[in-house]
Formats: sequence, structure tokens, C-alpha cells
Amino acid sequence: MNRNYLKHEFLITATSRRTIPFVYFITVLLFSYCLIFWPYANTKESFNKKETEDYLDYLEDQQKLWRSIGNTGFVFEWTSINYHKQRGYPVYATNDHNHDLFSGMLKSFENRDFGRMLNLRTLYLQNNPDEYLEDRNLFQMAPFPIKDREHAYHQTMMKYEDYLNKDHPITFGLMYEKTGLQTLQNFLQNYGVYFLLFCVIYFSSDILSRDRKHKAILQGMPLSWYRQLNLKSVSAFLYSMVFIIGVIVVGVLAMTIQFGFGYFDLNVPIMIRQLTFTPEDYSVISLATYLGKTLVVIPLLVILFVRLNIVLSLLFKNEWIVLFISSLLLFSERLYYTRSTKELFGKDISLFPQTYFDFGKIVDGEKNFLLNTETITYAQGILVLLVTYFIIEVVLFIVSLIINKRRFYIVS
Repeated sequence: MNRNYLKHEFLITATSRRTIPFVYFITVLLFSYCLIFWPYANTKESFNKKETEDYLDYLEDQQKLWRSIGNTGFVFEWTSINYHKQRGYPVYATNDHNHDLFSGMLKSFENRDFGRMLNLRTLYLQNNPDEYLEDRNLFQMAPFPIKDREHAYHQTMMKYEDYLNKDHPITFGLMYEKTGLQTLQNFLQNYGVYFLLFCVIYFSSDILSRDRKHKAILQGMPLSWYRQLNLKSVSAFLYSMVFIIGVIVVGVLAMTIQFGFGYFDLNVPIMIRQLTFTPEDYSVISLATYLGKTLVVIPLLVILFVRLNIVLSLLFKNEWIVLFISSLLLFSERLYYTRSTKELFGKDISLFPQTYFDFGKIVDGEKNFLLNTETITYAQGILVLLVTYFIIEVVLFIVSLIINKRRFYIVS
């Protein structure tokens, strides 16, 4: 009986007129992301051929100018403030070096020699950290732009040094983080968990309210009310997990076909403390470890929201109200979030479950970095989510006793 009921509920969810259009929409969204948005997305490290050519033309004009005035050595102090940055600076030699460097990167890009290009880019960034630190367009709207630029610089350098130290062939996909595994990593680090959990909320928001259309049949079913709620939860959990696995597999496969699968032994920079904001504050974990520690928490988050939706369904009996309240709880952190928020209602932010809904930022220490704290840890996140799940279970048991099967189906 339990197995048949579970199968029945699973098929109802899968074939629902609410579910099928939503799955089609997510499918279109997924392929748009994998085939259009992410492959052509520009980042700080994206190579712009036109800008590089313009920069090389500029350098050539500058070199002609310096040669015409007979000054190809050091530029000493000038009286005009326009030359402030050139005092005692080997402008000609530096321009000549940069011309060779960027010419090499341009030729490497045109020849698809990304190994040489990565070597040249890494060499340039090692000697020119201001490429990040003085870029006013980078994090210009952030409250701590200098801190964020330093963070981005250290992460970039750690990734590039790792690519160069590994024996893996350097490809476009590897260098620009577009392989299947790197895309999954970026997805989980950038609100991907929120996206998956919203889908879970949508799928499970009507698992009780839809039965009110078949009161006579379901009231007479030889199953206890609490067991019925549990079976519905398991059904929604299984469907949600199948959906999540499908999204991940299809997304990784789509990116793999274009840019390769990637490598599990790549290093993911993690921030272990915030003392000096130098490389000493960073460590690394393997990509396999990062994905494993993040993905293993998703089932806990899924069952947490499924059970929460059961409680809300008993209380409100309307799928749209349930969807709204659960979504509001999911994104509740955004209502009070600032880069300096360390407490909520006088308690440390690490004690609240909504801090850990975007779990991809917990594993690599990014949430600590963004909130300027060190209290948010992986173990603390697991503990808080387990306690939250236990509380929801207790509340559900009590509510199911108050709102029994007869009261749920009869009372409007």
C-alpha cells in the first residue's frame, strides 16, 4: 500500500499541469544558460582581441614618440604634474616589454595556444597587480571595492598557478572556467542552490492542496494521516532530487560537449581567515571536495523545504500562499543582507538557517568574506540546518494532530 501510494503521488507530481510547463521553462532556461549565456559571458579575465589590438597600436605610437624626442631611457622628474606617474620610471623599456607580452597573448589567442597565453597572462599579472587593484570598473558598486579587488586578484593567481602546475592540457574551456565541472562549481558558488531550492518549493507547494479536489476518495484511504503526510513528503523529495540530478547532469553534459569535462583535482581557493588579506589567508581544496561537500547538503535542504511546505499547506490550504511564504523564507536573507551584517535580533548571523541556504558560498569561505566575519563554518551550517529540520518535524507532528485528515478536507 505504501509503495503504491508513493508511486501514485510521484506520478501525479510528474504529470501535473503545474509541473510540466514549469519543467519546460526550466529546460529552456538551462539550455539558454549553457549554450548562449555562459559560453559568451565576459569576465575580468576574458580576452578582448579588439582592445588588445588598440592597446598595441597605442604602445607603438608611444614608442615612436619617445624615439622622436630621443628619450628611450629613464624618465626623470618633470615640472608638470601630468608626468607625475612617470618620474624615475623606465617608460620606453616598460612599453617595449608590454608590447612583446600583449603581442604574444594576441598571437597565442589567434593560434589557440592557450598554454602559452596562460603563461604570459600569469607573468603579466604577477608583475602588475594593479590590473585588478586599480581597476575602477571592477566592483565599482560594492561597499568594499578595494578588498574585493584584492580578493579577486589572489583567487585568480591561485587558479592560474594551479593550472600551470598541473599536467592537464590548457584549453579555452579550462582557462576561462567553462568546462563541465567548472561550470557546475560556478553555478553552485553563484546562487545556484537558491535556484534549485526554489524549484523544490514550486514542486511541493501543492502536494496537499491538490487533494482537496478529491475529498471523498482520499478521506477513506486506509492510511494514517501522519503516514500519508510522510509518504507525500518522500514522493516530493524523490521527484525534486530526480529533477536536481537531471538539471546537473544535463547542464554538465551540455558544457562538456562544448568545452570538455574538466578535472576533479583542480584547486578551488578558499579563505581560511581574514587577517592580512594576503595569500597567507588562503588555502585550497580540490574541486572534487568542493562539489562533494556542497552537493551532499542539498538533500538536507530539499527535505527541509518539503516538510516546511507540508506544515504551511496544513495551515493555509492554498498552494499559492505556500509558494509565496516558502519563497519569502528562502530569500529572506536578502531582506536584511548587507556586507556588514553580523547579527540579527542581537544574535550572531551564523545561528540562523537562512545564512546557509546558499551553501555554495559556505564551503569556500565566501560567505565569511562577504559578511566580514569568521563565524560561518561548514560544520556550523550542517548543525544549524539539522536543528532547523528537527524543529520543523516537531512542528509538523503537532500541527498534524491539530489539523487532522477530517478537518483538513472538510473545513474550507
